[in-house]
Amino acid sequence: MNKIKDFFYNKNDIIIVLIILIAAGLIIYTRINAIMDYPETFAQQNAKAQQTTQAAETKESKAAASSEAASQSSSASDTVSISILSSDSTIAVAQKLYQAGLVDSDTEFQSYISNMGKENSLKSGTFQIPKNATDEQILSIIAN
Repeated sequence: MNKIKDFFYNKNDIIIVLIILIAAGLIIYTRINAIMDYPETFAQQNAKAQQTTQAAETKESKAAASSEAASQSSSASDTVSISILSSDSTIAVAQKLYQAGLVDSDTEFQSYISNMGKENSLKSGTFQIPKNATDEQILSIIAN
């Protein structure tokens, strides 16, 4: 019995190392398929993550585009298009602005143009004028 006890006592470190190696070998042997499949699994997970990211970016870009379109349509509805011909007088221009609902009175706006000395400075063309523009802003848009 002492011989066995002495054997284990003397060879204890070697026996423990052998037990650890056998356990590690068994674990590796039983899990070898999972270990070998890991690179493929990792690649599939990365592909799914990229698809998810691209889908989210696509949704964000679509949302941004629709929001931009909505803001453009709302800003377009907040302006009125007025066409002024080179032959239009200040009376005709004031009437067009009044009919478009941009000024409260055509005669008051005509007087405002005269008071500002801009009767001969009106430009011809089509102008986009905000609905809530003041007389001063309207005049600066349509006059030189």
